[in-house]
Amino acid sequence: MKIIHILHSLKFSGAEIMYVDAAPFFQEKGCELTVMATATELGQYAPFFERAGYKVMHHPMPPLKRYIQRIRYYNVIIKLLKKEQFDVVHIHSSAARWGFAFCAWLANIKSVYTFHAVFPTRVLTYPYHCLIRWSAKIIFKCRFQAISDSVYDHELKLYHNKTTKVYNWYGHTRFFPAAEGEKFAVRKELGISEKTLVLISVGGCNDNKRHTDIIKALSLILEKIPDCLYLHLGKGCTEADEIQLAKDLGVNDKVRFCGNQEEVRKYLIASDIYLMTSCFEGISITTIEAMACKTPAILYDVPGLRDFNKSGKNSVLIAEDYRLLADTVVELIADKKEMTEMSKSAQDLVNQLFNIQNNAEEIYELYL
Repeated sequence: MKIIHILHSLKFSGAEIMYVDAAPFFQEKGCELTVMATATELGQYAPFFERAGYKVMHHPMPPLKRYIQRIRYYNVIIKLLKKEQFDVVHIHSSAARWGFAFCAWLANIKSVYTFHAVFPTRVLTYPYHCLIRWSAKIIFKCRFQAISDSVYDHELKLYHNKTTKVYNWYGHTRFFPAAEGEKFAVRKELGISEKTLVLISVGGCNDNKRHTDIIKALSLILEKIPDCLYLHLGKGCTEADEIQLAKDLGVNDKVRFCGNQEEVRKYLIASDIYLMTSCFEGISITTIEAMACKTPAILYDVPGLRDFNKSGKNSVLIAEDYRLLADTVVELIADKKEMTEMSKSAQDLVNQLFNIQNNAEEIYELYL
């Protein structure tokens, strides 16, 4: 079976990491894997796909307003799908959803679209979003998949769009708890004291991730816990503003902007508390990875993050307020029993619900 994944750009993000991790599973099933980026830039994660055995393609998609170029583009894609004899087109980019489902339909190829997040809509654009969902699903026979309870409920309640729920997964061979003494050995390697309170966030820098709230909270935490350090993993469009905010608040020497890292686990096990302050998520892969490492998590109570506590207290969910975030960090670090119990419960949750073998098998069944 030949499968092509359609993404915007290949970056250090949830979908990309998941499908690189799952490459051996699909290859054992006899799948030949290809990934295509449709953005102007190919993306920094392309080499990871290549190392995992994917064929990497780059075909930038013209803007929708350039409709003549877009029509020509679709014609090129249809010819490509036929020439390469793909069996399944798996679409991950929302911008490519309708067009690639259309191309797959004309090429007589199966298509699957994954809803990766809970996206807000406006009154004026709501009919348009309903129309492209209906036409892709009913006319083009595209199968729709949701990655979490929040995404499934959002699609069903807002758009009356029933999807197949298949949870995300994480690389269990790359993310697991620290062995005895490993945490302090890693801290020594990173030049961090054993006594330092270490906070961490992992994810791209953008307005949705809202890392500015963590930096603002840090300035308040330092008033009560001066020996505190924030490890900031990820890059993106708001990174420069975040660096400037840290300088403006006088906490720049307490923030390490680490950029994108291959060995994320090393930073997670060196940390005491994982933080995520997003406006919304589909389901956060980095939160799953932190929980797999038994790093206690404080999360904003928003769609895609509150899912983690549906079966019990696996994280501390709080309102979207950096002052409350600061207070919660100080309270949690003082309660070692709660941290231990919560992190164990979270590890059990992700091992059961976000299992790569089980969930990748369900994706494979969508291809058949």
